[in-house]
Amino acid sequence: MERHFHEEMKTLKQKLFQMGLMVEGAIEKAVRALQERSEKAVQEVAEDERIINRLEIEIDEKGHTLLALVQPMASDLRLITMVLKINTDLERMGDHAVNIAEKCQYLFGQPPLKIDFPIADMAEDTQKMVRDALDCFMNENVDLARKVLQSDDKIDDYNDKLYLDMAALMEKDPSSVRRALCYLVIGRNLERIADLANNIAEDTVYLKQGKEVRHHFEEK
Repeated sequence: MERHFHEEMKTLKQKLFQMGLMVEGAIEKAVRALQERSEKAVQEVAEDERIINRLEIEIDEKGHTLLALVQPMASDLRLITMVLKINTDLERMGDHAVNIAEKCQYLFGQPPLKIDFPIADMAEDTQKMVRDALDCFMNENVDLARKVLQSDDKIDDYNDKLYLDMAALMEKDPSSVRRALCYLVIGRNLERIADLANNIAEDTVYLKQGKEVRHHFEEK
């Protein structure tokens, strides 16, 4: 029974990793849609979302089946719980990628917005957080998890600067308001993706060390 359980858990984690790769791809395509004004990339994000949603259901069903039938020990119970939580976080990341792609569709029909804000850098750093968060969980790497946690402030700083830049632009050029608002929504979605990656890193620390690091709890 124990061997069967560990085989099932291995399969569950592999499926979660597959979902994570799909989410990474959807985020990359959403950003590419923005940078290249690519309708094809937008459609690919929509196609990826359908696969991500299917994987979420499969992982959820398999995880709850293991909880119900196997009655795992405390450490295994914690792992299953984490997988189910990360499954939800990844699905939400996929939703945010779709939100970015949808805003891009409006921007395609408008003149390009002339801004100095490094949206590509913000997107690249966000994608790295997602990639590292998935790697730290799959490899149970606490050091990498803590690096992910440290990266979150940088994304918040990007988002704050984007808000200031767009506010200044809208005040200077009222005709840019709707396009600027699209960029604010895109930035907000990137920031939320980073927060969800942060959640995965926090879960990894808790899984391996039993330490609660959410809301800086570890420092209290």
